Amino acid sequence: MKINNRILLFFVLPTLAPLILPPQIVLGNLGAVLFAALLLLASGYFLYRGQALALTFTIFLQGLSFVVRLMLFFSTSVSPQGVVDWAFTITSLLSLALSFYLVFRLDQVDIRAELKA
Repeated sequence: MKINNRILLFFVLPTLAPLILPPQIVLGNLGAVLFAALLLLASGYFLYRGQALALTFTIFLQGLSFVVRLMLFFSTSVSPQGVVDWAFTITSLLSLALSFYLVFRLDQVDIRAELKA
């Protein structure tokens, strides 16, 4: 696997997927967002180094992100008054799609072969 693909799959996309949030949420919780980013980048580092446990952890985090976003999507996208929160809806759909892709992509045979090599 090329170095660009490894960096994209191990660092950029797994860190970006759970952290795609509306700007008002990011700015209001900057400390928590930075902590989550550091945790995800650390798991990417261990994944890059070939740790199989880091792969399991990353797949678990992406799956958990997908489930949490899916539950929040249906309860938060439309207010009880019927007003759609477009920023939250769009960012949630992007995050859901990216997490869904990563769960299945990181579990492929070529990724596991990279860790054993």
